[in-house]
Formats: sequence, C-alpha cells, structure tokens
Amino acid sequence: MDLTIRPCTADEMERYGEILAYVFAENDTDAIQRELQATRPEWTHCAFDNDRMVGTMGVIPFTMQLNGRPVDVGGVTGVGTLPEHRRKGVLRQIMTTGLEAMRERGQSMAILWASMGAIYQRFGYGLSAAYVRYEFDPRSARLERGPVPGGACTLLSRPDAEPILHDVHQRFVEPRNLPLHRSDYFWDSLLRERENKRRYIVVYRNQAGVATGHAVYTTEESGSGPGPSQVLSVKDFIACDVDAFAGLWQYLCAHDLVKSITMQGCVADDDPAPDLLAEPRILNRWTGDAIWLRIVDLERALAARPYGAAGTLVFKIAEDSECPWNEGTWKLETDGTNATIERSPGPAQLVMPINSLASLVTGFRSATYLERIGRIESADRAALKT
Repeated sequence: MDLTIRPCTADEMERYGEILAYVFAENDTDAIQRELQATRPEWTHCAFDNDRMVGTMGVIPFTMQLNGRPVDVGGVTGVGTLPEHRRKGVLRQIMTTGLEAMRERGQSMAILWASMGAIYQRFGYGLSAAYVRYEFDPRSARLERGPVPGGACTLLSRPDAEPILHDVHQRFVEPRNLPLHRSDYFWDSLLRERENKRRYIVVYRNQAGVATGHAVYTTEESGSGPGPSQVLSVKDFIACDVDAFAGLWQYLCAHDLVKSITMQGCVADDDPAPDLLAEPRILNRWTGDAIWLRIVDLERALAARPYGAAGTLVFKIAEDSECPWNEGTWKLETDGTNATIERSPGPAQLVMPINSLASLVTGFRSATYLERIGRIESADRAALKT
C-alpha cells in the first residue's frame, strides 16, 4: 500500500464528506454539509492510497481558555478510515502528520470529542473535561434561594439577542478553564432553526440592567394525555454569576405545560445546580467523557498556563512517539502568573506519560489522584502537591 498524507483540495471535499458519512453512519446530508462548511480544505489531513482517499482528519483552529488565559488549539474532527484500510497504520500516519502541522502553526494542544476514547488514548490524548446531562421535572426543581430581586428575564428575537449573547459569553469564558471562544459559524449553528423547531433565546439582566446570562432552547409536544406534555430542551445556558443562574433557572421552570427539561452539551462538570437545588437528585445527573486533550508542544503549552501559586517542578515524559520533541526531563518554574520551562538534567520528581500531563495541565485530575491510580510515578511525594 503506497500511502500519501496530504490536505484535500476543494474538489476533493465531497469525497471527504462521503467518508465521514460512511464512518459515522450519518444519513443526514445537511449534517455532513455543515461539517464541510466548518472545515477548510487546507485544514484537512487525508490518506490517499495511490489517488483514492481512504482516511480523513480535519483540524479546526480554536482559541481556548486555559486557566483564564487564551491559547491557540487545534480542534480535531472528521477522523475516519475506510474498513478495508483499518489496522494498517493509516490513522497513526494521519494523526502524526496532523500533530506536526499543529506544532508548526503554533497550536500547542489538540482537543476533540471522541467517538471512542480507546482510539485516542493510544495517540497521547488524556481526558480533560466531563460531559454532564440533566433530565428533570421542572415542578420539582426548586432552588434553595432565588436571584436578588430586581433582575429580569426577557425573551428576544435572534437579531436583538445575538450581540448581547456574544458579549455575555465573552465575559463568561474569560476567567474560566477550557471553554472555547465562539466563531461566527458556531453561533450560527447554535441559533439557526432547523427541523421545523424554533429556537428561543432568553436574556437575564441584573438590577443594574446589565445582561449577565442567557439560555437558548427549543420546545416540543411529547404525548397527548392530560396535564403537562411538552419537553423543553436547553441548547445553551450561560450564567456569569449565581443571580443570573437562578433567574434563568426559575424562568425555564416556569413553563406550566412542560413536563420535562433536558440540558445536554451546555452543562459543565462544575455546574452549580446540584449545590443550589433543594433536592439535587431530581436532576437525574448523568456524566460521561467530553474533551480529550493532547499536548502537542509541551514547552509552549506549559509556559502559556497561569498556575495560581509559585513553585518549581522537575518532571519527565518517558516516551511520546507521535510528538518526540516532548520526551525527556523538564523543569517548570512559575511565579503563579508566568512560567518558564526548560530541559533539565534531572533527577525527575515525577514521571508520567503524555496522557497524564494533559489531564494534569487542564486541572481535570490532580497529581495525587493520578499517582494513586498508577498514571504518575513519584520519586518525591511532596512534588505531588506542587
């Protein structure tokens, strides 16, 4: 098999979409078209057996907040290999080429939502964020306390709401960890009505009239029996403070004909609802894996992150076959705000695979936890607290 890894041309993007449709059993042609609209040909890395495309991957540039600081990352998407070419190293060649290109573009990390976590862990990705889903009866979702009196929710049209949503979201992401800055394409995908479902937008303003939160949702009938019969599906829920959260929550729960509210794709792992509700069990909270992150350029990624406290750590990445420039022993030194990282002769206080470093740098797992489950080796247990 004579493989070539290169970007698609514009004329080859239709074939790219055909492979995605096959691999992900996607029969919705509109969904494939949306994926193609989001992916420029020059952002792709595809495998060609002679002249036939047999494997695909796209890398969409994003800006992500890392502990409150914006960093450039590559959003990996559209990864697929035709079945007759599986288990022949096609994906490894595509992934390695893509990671090298991300490093050259200054994207120090790669992120993705995995169809199967097992695929990506072998390429150095570590779990970095959890997926949370709620499904609850709004009549039982009483908060322990409501918002400060004086704030109000207003239902707005898309043209009136969109500038407000952009501003609220930007203020929401700035101090946080791992949210993405949203492109115009993202906003259009979120707010565009599809499948004959209208999308509603509500904005919360505080006592001073400042917008500090919003929600985007759909409603539909579900059942014909007596009593409430509607399902309200929340697509986006952004609250800059607890009053905005409470105000929006009460608004959503005030729909008398709604029997069930679902929230998915818009709930962070540290969402405050379980701590604010009188009875958190009613949320029927379900969790799974969300963002898998790969350290592409260790030196650049660790230097970009604020740490919150001063300290020094010497650690070792024993092996990184896809990104060998990450291998070796490193010294990280920070004053809490800025950091320097350089190669060190050692000895290393901690030794870890690149996957563990991803979970550690994002704050998803602590060093103590990773050492306890065998994902970090410690020569100096005090360093686990650094």
